[in-house]
Amino acid sequence: MTVGIGAVLTTSGAGSQQLSLVRFLRPVIVVRAGDTVEWINRDPSEPHTVTFGAEPTDPRPPSTNVSPTPDGARQATIQSTADAVNSGILILAFQDRPGLPETPLGVTRFRVTFTAPGTYNYICALHDNLGMTGKVIVH
Repeated sequence: MTVGIGAVLTTSGAGSQQLSLVRFLRPVIVVRAGDTVEWINRDPSEPHTVTFGAEPTDPRPPSTNVSPTPDGARQATIQSTADAVNSGILILAFQDRPGLPETPLGVTRFRVTFTAPGTYNYICALHDNLGMTGKVIVH
């Protein structure tokens, strides 16, 4: 699932501009118990989170029930609709830094395995006030 998408646009003689769509591109996902869903941030300039449950005070770090994977993603398991999980910041390298080298690629992927049926609401903790919300329906 794509978390966010955007572009950095360069205009002749006028610098550059950013354009970001702060939405989950599939806001409703339907899966079966035991399935794993992966979110990917494809936005070159905007960070995003995938946050289930209570919004953390500081959304930048992942919650303690999130672990890294060997392929550079982050992962968690949710066993109840009451579980709280925060991916932490998912971000590509910043592309718009004149005169400076590009920053290294950040963590862009987050996977969640759902073990029980239910409706799991989630948000981007940075952009939920702009409508960046979604839900996973698990059968």
